[in-house]
Formats: sequence, C-alpha cells, structure tokens
Amino acid sequence: MTELTATYSPEDNKLRLYASAKLDDATYERVKSAGFSWAPKQGLFYAPMWTPFREDLLLELCGEIGDEDTSLVDRAEQRANRFSDYSNTRAGEAERARSAVAAIADGIPFGQPILVGHHSERRARKDAERIETGMRKAVNLWETSQYWRDRAAGALRNAKYKERVDVRARRIKKLEAEKRQRERERDEAIKYLTWWTEEGLTKDKAIALASVCHLYMPRKEGDRPDFTTAQTAYGALTDSHPTLYAPRTFNEVIQAVKEAYPKAIARAERWIDHYENRLAYERAMLDEQGGLFADTVDLQPGGRVLVGGEWLTVVRVNKRNGKTLGVMTDARFAPVRPVEAIKDYQAPSGDSTPVTAAAAAEASAR
Repeated sequence: MTELTATYSPEDNKLRLYASAKLDDATYERVKSAGFSWAPKQGLFYAPMWTPFREDLLLELCGEIGDEDTSLVDRAEQRANRFSDYSNTRAGEAERARSAVAAIADGIPFGQPILVGHHSERRARKDAERIETGMRKAVNLWETSQYWRDRAAGALRNAKYKERVDVRARRIKKLEAEKRQRERERDEAIKYLTWWTEEGLTKDKAIALASVCHLYMPRKEGDRPDFTTAQTAYGALTDSHPTLYAPRTFNEVIQAVKEAYPKAIARAERWIDHYENRLAYERAMLDEQGGLFADTVDLQPGGRVLVGGEWLTVVRVNKRNGKTLGVMTDARFAPVRPVEAIKDYQAPSGDSTPVTAAAAAEASAR
C-alpha cells in the first residue's frame, strides 16, 4: 500500500506530497489536475503555491499536512550540489574530447598540408574532420559545464536573496495587499448575500442586483452541452439566450445565491487565515533578523536618508496606522522611497532649513 505524507513550507509557500510508491492512475490524475508537478530529483510532487483546493486534496489523501523539514537554503544547496555534479561531468567529458583531438593532432607533423592526390589524402581529410568535430564537441561541453556552474551559483544566490531583510519586508507588503484584497472579496460577498436575502425582494430588484453582482448559475439539465459558459443570474432572471440555457425560476436563482455566496465567504476566510499565518511567520523572521534599519530610528522631515548610495533629504514621512511605509524625498526622480530601501539616517540638525509645505509640493510634482 502506498504511504502518502504531505508538508507545507511558509518559506516558499509550497505544498509537497511524498509517496512511498508509484501513485495509482486515479490518484495521479487528481494530483496533476490540482496543479502538482513531479520533481524527480527530490522524489516528490509539489504545488507552486498554496490554495484551499490543494490543501483539501492533501488532507483527504494524507489526513494531515506537516511542516517541511528542509529549509529554502538547504534545498538550494542540494540543487547547487546537483548542478555542480552536472558541471563536473560535462567538464570531464570536454577534457576527454579535447584529449582525443590532441591525440589525432599529435600524429600529424606541424604545418603538414593535405597532399592532394597522395594515398594519405583520404586519411588526412578524415583526421581533419575528426579534429573539427571533436573541438566543437569539447567547446559545447565546456559551455554546458559553465552553464551548470552558473546555475549552481544562482540557486544559492536566489535563496540567500529571498532571506534578505529588505526582500522580506517587500514580501510582507505584498502579502498585506493580497490579504486586503481577500477581505474586500469577503466583505463584498457578505454585502451581496445580505441584499439578495432581504425580505420583500422583488424580481425587478433582483434583476437590478444581478446586473452588478456577476453571479453565475450552476448548470442544469436542458443547457446546451456544447456551450460550456455558465449562465449568469441576470441572464436567468431575464430569460436571455433561451436557445442556450434551460429556463430558471426566480426561486432557483435565490437558492443558487444562498449556496454560492456562503461558499465564497468561506473561501475568502480561508485565504485570509492563510495570509495571516504567513504574515505572522514573515514578521517573526524579520524580527529575528533584527528588523529594518528604519524601524530603529525616528524618521523626521529635514533628516537625511541613505538610499542606494545617495543621501536624500526627507520631505515627508508616509505612515499608515502609525506604521512608517516610506518617505517623500527631494530626489529629482522617484522621490518616494520605501522604508526597506533606507540603509542609514541622519537626524535634522538644529541649524538645518526646515522642510516647508511648498518644498513638499514641489517634490510631489516632480
């Protein structure tokens, strides 16, 4: 019997499925259709990102999802070792090809031309062809060896790049934005569900509501099987395209609404919970790394920040809910700089010229 285990890594947001033996055809098709790919060198299936559907599938197959023991850097080192082995193999093959060419060339006197019409002409031309082919093969193998060497260095460099403080801070910002998007989806679904289920809803009001909510109906017997696009609630209420879809009653539309929006709300809640967990992990890792430099200083207008090797004067400090997001500077181009880009800070001196509202407006207009 095939033993299946599943893991999740918050470092790369990937789900992994380990199987003790080859999957049966039905399970394999389910895993592939869910977006999992086979990694032969690691001996596992992996999904490029977490989704509720993929998590549900692994829970069904494995019962639970554990933590991934191998870290991002460990996996990068394993990849780098594999790439280094490929590089060494190709380099050895290139050296053998070069040695074979040298052995042929050493048997030919230096500067000896091909003697046309001589009995040695055929052999000389064959040797010349072998030398050319062998050198081309050696050069290709050297280039391939260098390619794998670069891949090995890139694998480690990419893993270390993802763990940089500024990169982690940008990742946190992206996760926060995605979480807000899911919250908007949830709030919109709650709003529409409330409107659809209020007492006294008439068909005319429902048609007006359906024209803006873009709700799709489940397929029904009588819908044209060769037309795969689902009918909208608006189309069902107005009985548009009667040749494509079976008629739906007003109550059928309301029932579909009561089934669709709770599912949408639950799905959005799962995404929100997932983002909260990822943010908790990323923030904990950021704190463990010492946090951002900008979090250790009190940024003030008139001070100077070091960004990308250039000292810029702070015009305004941008905050949201008491948290510093970035600064408006006097830079001619791209005056707004994110907080994670700040590498050093000089507080405004007592005799420094204060930053006025006009200066701020001028910086904004650039």
